[in-house]
Amino acid sequence: MSILDKIRKALRSPDASLVDLHEALAAIDTDALQADVWRAERVRAGLLLDGSEKQLDVAEAALTTAIRERDRGIAAKAELSKRIAEREVSDAAAALDAERDAVEREADAVKALITAEWLQLQAKLVTILTRLAAAEKAVEDHNGRRVSAGRPDLVASVETRAFPAPVGEYAPLHSILKQTSLKAISSAPGWPPKELS
Repeated sequence: MSILDKIRKALRSPDASLVDLHEALAAIDTDALQADVWRAERVRAGLLLDGSEKQLDVAEAALTTAIRERDRGIAAKAELSKRIAEREVSDAAAALDAERDAVEREADAVKALITAEWLQLQAKLVTILTRLAAAEKAVEDHNGRRVSAGRPDLVASVETRAFPAPVGEYAPLHSILKQTSLKAISSAPGWPPKELS
């Protein structure tokens, strides 16, 4: 396929890719086309005084062709540049739309997951936290009675049994009872309950 055919194909095809348009644009060498015009002008100028009419006709036809090709190259370059700019805008808009579609799909999938599972999970967590709070209260009350009775063998807290605090750190700072906060939504209760707040 000739360079001119490549350019024409890119210009005539409404579905030309950005790569096709860039290749067609790169194929246009306006400097070389201008050099052809200058060469043809020099040949014609040299024949004005020393050439025959036939030679001058041939030189003028060559100059006309060179000028036409240069002008065609300039016009094609301008049109291809315009199409590239339009395609880049169009492709960027399409990419942004595709990204939006992907974000929307993920948002809908997570919404479905939340509505299908979150309420049950939150209700279950609040039930566990409520039971944990009651068990911790029972341990605290029992240990109070043991201390009053002079007994040093205290019952370990439930949380430190499940989640030992890092060495050297105060265990209540890591309490899930104190660190957990769940907003009441729909049928799922919140945490902490109002009476503990």
